Amino acid sequence: MMLLGGRPIEYLLRRSMKRRRTGLTVDERGLVVHVPWRASEQAIRRVIAESEPWILRKLAEWEKKKPRTRVWTSGELLDFLGRQLRLELMEHDGLALAQLRDDAVLEVLLTAPHSPPRVREMVLKWYRRHALVHLSDRVQHFCSKLGLQPPRVSLSSARTLWGSCSAQREIRLSWRLMQAAHDVIDYVVAHEVAHLQVMSHSSRFWRVVQRLHPEYEAARAELDAMAEHYMAL
Repeated sequence: MMLLGGRPIEYLLRRSMKRRRTGLTVDERGLVVHVPWRASEQAIRRVIAESEPWILRKLAEWEKKKPRTRVWTSGELLDFLGRQLRLELMEHDGLALAQLRDDAVLEVLLTAPHSPPRVREMVLKWYRRHALVHLSDRVQHFCSKLGLQPPRVSLSSARTLWGSCSAQREIRLSWRLMQAAHDVIDYVVAHEVAHLQVMSHSSRFWRVVQRLHPEYEAARAELDAMAEHYMAL
């Protein structure tokens, strides 16, 4: 443990016989320090101290990615297509409704009182409604690039899988993808469309993915980093 920015920061130390110099990584585990086998405690602490601004910045970035407990009240921030919407609850005597207003506010109209489970139900229905249209459109887009007939597309609520492609040519995609940016969504869609040509994850398969989405590796890395946050919705 070290004091960085006036607060104690724990770190995981990994020694290696093969490593020649000290390296630092920050991920969901926190700070990990990779050092040569014989590195001294003094040398390790010096490298950490010299990298303090970078470490604190990266730790703050990962802190933002952690899933947070939602209270489902006005002011809650929701991710949608790579941007954030502000949830706003309104009393309404008619039919319950969720709608996008001014491209920045998700307005939910409900009879009072606004119970959190009911608000969540309305928000999730709104996500699913937009997901089926948007994801089906992207499947059609990538199928046209390969000269394929678009398959049947359905939504999934799985918390461990972003998408799947069956032997019956049915593609299932998680509606939770609608929280991600466009290029991240396109990576998952391109991945499943590529399976219409190659069912394995062979090098041939990844060549098809790259043809459909040349920047797929960066998009995959972003999705991996945000997966826990998105799946928590």
